[in-house]
Amino acid sequence: MKVGIYHGQNCVGIEERPMPQVGAKDALVRILAGGICGTDINIVKAGSEMGIRFGSEFGHEMFGEIVELGSDAETDLTVGMRVGVNPITAKRAGRRYSLEVGAFSQYVLIEDAALNYNLYEFDDSVSATEAVLMEPMSVGFHGAFSILPKHGDKIVVLGAGPIGLSAAAGLIGEGIKDVCVVDIDNWRLDKAKELGALTVNTSTETLAEGLIKHFGEVNVYGVSVPNVDAFVDAAGAPILFEQVMQIVKPQARIAIIAVYKNEVPINLAQVMSKEVNIVGASGYTHEDIVKVIEHINDKKTNISTMVTQTYKLEDIQAAFDKAIAAKETIKVIVDLT
Repeated sequence: MKVGIYHGQNCVGIEERPMPQVGAKDALVRILAGGICGTDINIVKAGSEMGIRFGSEFGHEMFGEIVELGSDAETDLTVGMRVGVNPITAKRAGRRYSLEVGAFSQYVLIEDAALNYNLYEFDDSVSATEAVLMEPMSVGFHGAFSILPKHGDKIVVLGAGPIGLSAAAGLIGEGIKDVCVVDIDNWRLDKAKELGALTVNTSTETLAEGLIKHFGEVNVYGVSVPNVDAFVDAAGAPILFEQVMQIVKPQARIAIIAVYKNEVPINLAQVMSKEVNIVGASGYTHEDIVKVIEHINDKKTNISTMVTQTYKLEDIQAAFDKAIAAKETIKVIVDLT
């Protein structure tokens, strides 16, 4: 079979490797589509082995179909079933090597395969382009719902990348109507609008001005601030987070999904006096995945608008070059059919 291999800084390629041997409790999945994650991009850009070893198969966002089952495989799995893969539980090694599961390989062995554990079934009506978004959307969904949103809340998502758009889509799909996405790129913000979100471009207006325009204002200790109940930070921009802390209203909730590369100062007096609740959100749960699959199956939003480029496996280097350049891209996927 052909597999995508990570070689080093800005260098990926294709190799021929033996087909996996299917164990008694395993499933062999033919991969139809693999997504390039921001984590993949950062590792390839840096040329590091922080999660992906040189010479390894890699990729962890994938969708495919079961083509072979072990003799003792779970009876609710069937050959031909169209499935998304949870990379954290796909291998017995677990999270440690989850970035090396092989989303850019023609076939992937799922160890100790089980439905709703490491394999998740999709409706036949769902395209590979939609289903491959299961894993990244689960990250955004987990972050968005870590702030315990409720109907009537006014919620702001910082960042219109894949995770930010996934968070916004998850909220909108669950009936949260007042969702605003913040970014500095109008092209990306147009994608947020396609999902049903309001938008603010902080390169043309201040964060406070834009949010007050959409949600109104409240008076806090003699200062007018936007009437926002919660923020979901998928941007990882220290300046933007500092602005949030300056305008946050009492008892607001903030979820941090973004991976910050540097420390960010926080005014703890603000946190204390306004009783701000800040929570970190990483990864996802089985329950998040189930909700995301329901969202995709039922087409609650046009989530596939996030897929901006598709490349064939033999063009994987070009796919990564495009993803790394980050110009008019959100989610780049690799078509393995």
